[in-house]
Amino acid sequence: IYYLLILILKAMKNCITTYLCMFFFLFSCSTENKNIVVTMDKSDIKAYNLIDPIFANKLLKENPNEYIPIQVSKHKIFQKEHIPNAINIWRPDYGSDVSNPFGGLIPSREKLENLIQNFGFKKGKTLLIYDAKANVDALRFAWVLNLYGFDDFKIINGGLKFWKINGLAVTDKISEQPTKSNFHLIDFFDKSMIANFDEVLSAIKDSNTIIVDTREAYEYKGLPFILKDSVYLYKKGAFNRGSIPTAIHFNWSNLADLNGDHRIKSEKDLNHDLNNIGINRDKKIILYCQSGSRTSHTYYVLKHILGYSNVKNYDGSWIEWSYRHSLDNSIPLEQIIDIEKFETIRDSLNLSINYNE
Repeated sequence: IYYLLILILKAMKNCITTYLCMFFFLFSCSTENKNIVVTMDKSDIKAYNLIDPIFANKLLKENPNEYIPIQVSKHKIFQKEHIPNAINIWRPDYGSDVSNPFGGLIPSREKLENLIQNFGFKKGKTLLIYDAKANVDALRFAWVLNLYGFDDFKIINGGLKFWKINGLAVTDKISEQPTKSNFHLIDFFDKSMIANFDEVLSAIKDSNTIIVDTREAYEYKGLPFILKDSVYLYKKGAFNRGSIPTAIHFNWSNLADLNGDHRIKSEKDLNHDLNNIGINRDKKIILYCQSGSRTSHTYYVLKHILGYSNVKNYDGSWIEWSYRHSLDNSIPLEQIIDIEKFETIRDSLNLSINYNE
C-alpha cells in the first residue's frame, strides 16, 4: 500500500498543500467514529457585538461618520475587494513590538493605541471588524482589543464572504487615510483572558483543565507536509513538530461554515461538536494554535456565544512551546509519526527536506 500511495503523491507533489497524511492514515482513520452531521439554522447565533451584514450596511449608510469598517487581511486581498471606505490592517499591525526569540504575541498598549488613533477613532464611533476568512483574523484583532479594555466594535458575522452573498457592495478603491485622532486606551489589561507557559505546563496534569489544540490535524499529529517540492517537518516560526501532551484536537474551523457562507455555525451544531469530543463548560479550557490567532476565534465562540465562563488563550501557543522544548527537552511534547519511516518515504520521492522550518 505504501508503494501505491507513493505513486499517488508523485502525481500530486506539485500541489501547494499536499500533505503526507496519506502515508500515515492508519494512525487515525480506522479507530475514529464518524460524526453525525447535524445542520441547524445559523441565524440562532447571538452575541452582544455580533451583527449580520445587512444591519452593518444599514449602519454605514445611515451613519457613515459613526462607523469605521476594518478589514483584517493581507493587503493583496484587500486591494482586490473590500467594503467601501474600509481600512486595511494585518497581523504585524497588532502584533508584538517587543523583541523575543519566538515572535508573535500581543502588542504593547502604546502600539495598539497608536493603531486605533490611525483609524481616526473617537469616542462615539464604532469599529465594524471583518475579514475574508470566516473572521479568524478579525476575531484575533477583537481579542487583542478586549484584552486592553476596548469594546467599541462589532463583528460582521460571515465577514466579506457573507457580505457578498447578501449582494452588498464591494470595491477595489482605496480610501484616503483618515486624520489621526488623540484617542487613549484606558489603563486596563484583562489577565483572565490569557494563559502563560507555566499555566499550560501545570494544566497537563490537571484533570479539571482541558487543553485544546485548534490547528490543522497534520500540525497536531506532527506530520510533515510538502510545499513547492520541498518537505517541511513543521510550519515556519515553530521549532519542532507535534502537540502539547493531553491536548484534545479541535480545528477552529469546525465552529464556522468555512465551506459555505463563513458564518459561525448554529448553537446546536456547536454544542453537538464540542460535546462529541469532551469539551464542556464545567472545565477550565486553555486554547492554543501556532501563534494564538486561530484560538481567538474559538475563544470568541466559547466565551461570548456559548457562555463558557473559564476560557483562556495561550498566546505563545505552539511557537513558544516548541521554542522552550528546544532549550530544555524535559518540556514535553507529543509526536505521532516515526521520523525514520517518514525519511524512507521522502527518499523514495527524491524530495529535498528542510529541517529548519
